[in-house]
Amino acid sequence: MKKILALLLAFSFVFAFAACKKEEKPAVEGTEASTIDPNAVAGARPTQEAKTEIATEVVTNAEGQTEIATEVVTEAPTEAAKIPETKEEIVAYFNEAVNGVKPGASKIVHKSSSITLNGECQIPGAIDLAMKVLGGADKFISDQLAKQSKGEQVYTGADIKAKFPVEGEDYASKLTADDVKSAATQWSDDGKYLIVQIVAKSDAKSSTVKHGEGHAPKAFNVVLPGVVNDNVPSAVTGLLGGDAEMDYPECSVIVHIDFDTGKVVKAQYVINWTINFGDNIVLPFKTTDHYEIEY
Repeated sequence: MKKILALLLAFSFVFAFAACKKEEKPAVEGTEASTIDPNAVAGARPTQEAKTEIATEVVTNAEGQTEIATEVVTEAPTEAAKIPETKEEIVAYFNEAVNGVKPGASKIVHKSSSITLNGECQIPGAIDLAMKVLGGADKFISDQLAKQSKGEQVYTGADIKAKFPVEGEDYASKLTADDVKSAATQWSDDGKYLIVQIVAKSDAKSSTVKHGEGHAPKAFNVVLPGVVNDNVPSAVTGLLGGDAEMDYPECSVIVHIDFDTGKVVKAQYVINWTINFGDNIVLPFKTTDHYEIEY
């Protein structure tokens, strides 16, 4: 019984860490994750309204009389770049746009961030039985996650680099086509924004992966195994069966890119991440973040 109680305390520590993820990130109920057809290709740009301006000028005619001259100027919308079609082109287009956020953005509004379970937890039978008193392991974990709610956050200056994906790095994506399972595009209804969806390939379990390695860690704010192991006391990991390993099943990102400027104005990141302690403890989570970006 003492061992079971100790393990319950160990689980409480891990769940609290998972709920916090990283202290600087909010954890609030956010907008539902959106998606587009993973096989979609944007094709021709939807027809846009021509931009019309009326220019006025005060002039003097041949008789010395003052008149107001008007001129209607109509400017047809132009395309700023070739529409990406292949996976390689879409990934390159995404990289260029999202990597322009950190050096170019004046403000990022982190609209919402939610962390939830991403399936059922797998834990040893004795602990699962003990947790039934608390309503079951999944309910216990969900309750821990719900307690970590915070409000909307605004990032400017150095905080943009520190907190926008990938956190603390100069870049936001180092993805290659080989890292990506699917890349799709579609137009917004008004034809102003090209919406790009990237789905990264799954990453196998690892205790050592870092930013810029594997697949998802090249473009997503994944919880790294080193962060978990540095923050969970060795006595706790001993009870749980050893150091944590992480895997990342098919993380995805959707960005709205102003096609005329090439700038990202909205971004939604969906990060699937699993903490594994040996083969007997599997804790799957999903984090969904929504950002709005100003320049």
